[in-house]
Amino acid sequence: RFGGIMLKKIVLFGDSITAGYLDGYVSKALTDRLADFLPEDKIINVGIPGDTTNGGLERFEQHVLKRDPDLVTILFGSNDVTLAENISLTMYKNNILTMIEQVGAEKVLLITPSFSNPLVQHDERPNSRILAYGNAIRELAKEHQTLLADLQIAFLDSPNYVDFLQKDGFQLNKKGYDLLAELIAHTLQS
Repeated sequence: RFGGIMLKKIVLFGDSITAGYLDGYVSKALTDRLADFLPEDKIINVGIPGDTTNGGLERFEQHVLKRDPDLVTILFGSNDVTLAENISLTMYKNNILTMIEQVGAEKVLLITPSFSNPLVQHDERPNSRILAYGNAIRELAKEHQTLLADLQIAFLDSPNYVDFLQKDGFQLNKKGYDLLAELIAHTLQS
């Protein structure tokens, strides 16, 4: 239940982590696991590997708004934080804010980006930057009263968060998708 009404349509919006990228392929890892928790709801996954908030904004109308969702989860950051993409913290925050404003804060569940394994990712996705982008998500959730699923805290609450990651050091593995789906479901049900 969400605000006393049954959810109908949930759009999962984001990058490869939303898309269910497992072992080199997009999978239904997140979508199917979330459906286990929310069997009554229609779950539509529009995650795209490699996407950033810039790309997300460009396709927001087509992939999210046209579907008229009751709820949209927004999870970006793994690509935004890379120095190659050059998306500043300010731009990231503004892009997410634009998404919130376009769909309506009452329909948004923001998710903090997951940490990477520094031994594998080195300087490609520094956790200091990932943490800063996560803080921006927490600020937006507080300022605009959106729902928040804090994946960063869930990672830090575990004995060893790299257990949730694939060998590349940033994509989620099956255990990571179990954690993310459970976190989303519990956020919606609480």
